[in-house]
Amino acid sequence: MATPGAFDKDFGYLMPFLERVAAAAGELPDAAAREELGRLMAEEKARWARIRELLGGASGQGSAPAQALSVAPRLARAHGDSINREEPLSAGLTVGSLKRQG
Repeated sequence: MATPGAFDKDFGYLMPFLERVAAAAGELPDAAAREELGRLMAEEKARWARIRELLGGASGQGSAPAQALSVAPRLARAHGDSINREEPLSAGLTVGSLKRQG
């Protein structure tokens, strides 16, 4: 059995790495790739957060893959489509200048 905190150092590297990949996803020029990678990273971060909880002693919920996917935060979209109901704050979006720099 894993001792509490045994993986803290590893998670200290993993979670910032996942955040950097998610941030890079927002800079992809292809809109479909940007959306897919953003969704995948949100799901991945949610999975690793749950793994950390389980290693810390949280009780399991059985084997329900659909439950794991429902834990992933929704992604914010930059364009107005029919799925523009997401939560921009949970995706880490900020408001900035609309003028092009450079």
